[in-house]
Amino acid sequence: MDKYPVDTPPVQSLDDLREQESPIVIFGAGFAGQVLFNLCTSANIDIACICDNNGDKSKLDLPGCEVIPASELVNRYSDACFIIAAADIGDVVLQLSELGYENWIAGGLLLKGIDISEHACKGPLEFLEYSVSTCILCHESYLTPDKIFLRSVDLVITERCSLKCQDCSNLMQYYEAPINYDSASLIMTVDSFLNEVDEVNEFRVIGGEPFMNKRIDLVLTHLSAHEKIKKVVIYTNGTIVPKGDVLKALMNEKIVLIVTDYEALSRNIDQLKQILDENKITYYAAKAQNWTDCAAIGPQHRSVDEQKDVYKRCCAKNLFTILDGKFYRCPFSAHVDRLKAVPKDESDYVDIAGFASNQENAKTLKSNIRDFVFDKDQLGACDYCVGRFLEDPKITPGIQTSAPLSYQRRR
Repeated sequence: MDKYPVDTPPVQSLDDLREQESPIVIFGAGFAGQVLFNLCTSANIDIACICDNNGDKSKLDLPGCEVIPASELVNRYSDACFIIAAADIGDVVLQLSELGYENWIAGGLLLKGIDISEHACKGPLEFLEYSVSTCILCHESYLTPDKIFLRSVDLVITERCSLKCQDCSNLMQYYEAPINYDSASLIMTVDSFLNEVDEVNEFRVIGGEPFMNKRIDLVLTHLSAHEKIKKVVIYTNGTIVPKGDVLKALMNEKIVLIVTDYEALSRNIDQLKQILDENKITYYAAKAQNWTDCAAIGPQHRSVDEQKDVYKRCCAKNLFTILDGKFYRCPFSAHVDRLKAVPKDESDYVDIAGFASNQENAKTLKSNIRDFVFDKDQLGACDYCVGRFLEDPKITPGIQTSAPLSYQRRR
């Protein structure tokens, strides 16, 4: 999400692409990248391949197109023109520049105004449309330096969970006395935050298990009504079936549920999907996957340069998180601070509630958020994280623990 100094990209349209003599590569193998491939193919533009930082995506079966890991680019193509399809375009522009590539186009510019159904790939149409709209918004924002646009912000509404996963990347397994957060305080923090930013593509309502907070309906209703928020996404594990006011709050076109299927552990998932279908509530259910061993807490004793490298390669550094009135860069930094598992470092967050309650400081909140979003190159918390990278080996998701895991308090 970071904004890097950028000139207008040299390639801006399908006509520009037709004039390219270099091989054309799509960077990003997600839904937006696949739609862009279909769009270019229908426009008789040859695509050499699609690449992605997630090496697992090289296993995708895309007829007529090879998918390769980004690590193979330099060996395969000494020169190329890139159509960037990844939402975090700033990270990709920097990566390409470091590899010696300067010829690129923001793929979101090509996607504006197209009929997604004419270029659809495998997947539910509503999620293709959502992925495409996210790509467009992120790329337009990147090319508009004065705008504070965030692809997503996690709002932690509870530390309680109906499962006890020992490898939870949000560190729920360490909480000995988890709590629900008060809905009024959550709403005040969100409003103070939104007063200072221009737009948020999605607020991700998470926990723990968000339905453990029985007043989630108040938060959802407020988020759904806010004009600066495009979507409200709820992450649930299929153990709790909403009803009453909570179910009513879900009946909003802005709301999407992501249901993670942990098989036998997701004991009510069939009933949940039935209720969602009956009430025409948008959701997407998928098996738990892509877990990595990133939940350990402990000092790594890295140098400053090593810290910066870990931060640059981290796949979670743009998972901005609001927890207990503070705005963090990622879930790990949020929860290790909350757990007091790292030395106190006020540069690791923006104290939204603290600034909002002090009129003298409130005027600096926007600049602090901007600096935090666009200018960070490492966190103090990074030195207590083993790292979270796309190339990390995958582990079995959802292994349960019978008791909270121990950790060393640092303050």
